[in-house]
Amino acid sequence: MKKILAGLFFISGIVFMLACDDGIDYEKLRREELANLKTYIDQVHPGAEPTASGLYYFNEEGTGEGDTIKLGDQVQIYYATWLLYVVDEEIDSILIDQTSGYLDGHRYEPYRFIPGAGNSIAGLEEGITYMQPGSRSKLVINSELAYGQRGSNDGSVGMFKTLIMEVEVYKVIPIEIPEE
Repeated sequence: MKKILAGLFFISGIVFMLACDDGIDYEKLRREELANLKTYIDQVHPGAEPTASGLYYFNEEGTGEGDTIKLGDQVQIYYATWLLYVVDEEIDSILIDQTSGYLDGHRYEPYRFIPGAGNSIAGLEEGITYMQPGSRSKLVINSELAYGQRGSNDGSVGMFKTLIMEVEVYKVIPIEIPEE
């Protein structure tokens, strides 16, 4: 009886694995993304080094003042986001999102979030901690820090896509640490 049950579990496991094979070579897609990211960095920001997590950030000179933003601070930002594409060593990008007319010079309601709370993609949450109130930065966010293998829920970002974000910090409300 034990041999029959073990055999059934083994067969059901194989059937499950075959049913889950969707024919997508995820490793190939990830390698292509990393090659595109390298091409972009080599051409646009030669010599740039990522953070330990793989994030690239480029702060604009002369913007921002005060302390850098901390995890737990409430921030209000304006941003625009592009998908990075490289075709035959030619860099291209597609605008997929912008808040409050950021690129058009309009300022309406900024995007609000708390870095570290997990309400935004990890690359934005990390990148904001290198910024100061009033600063502007470009963040180059690989898929591991964005939407990864699954892509975005709304379908605007496919699997293994690098994002480029231009971010402007509008306002910071520092975290209040209670005195003991």
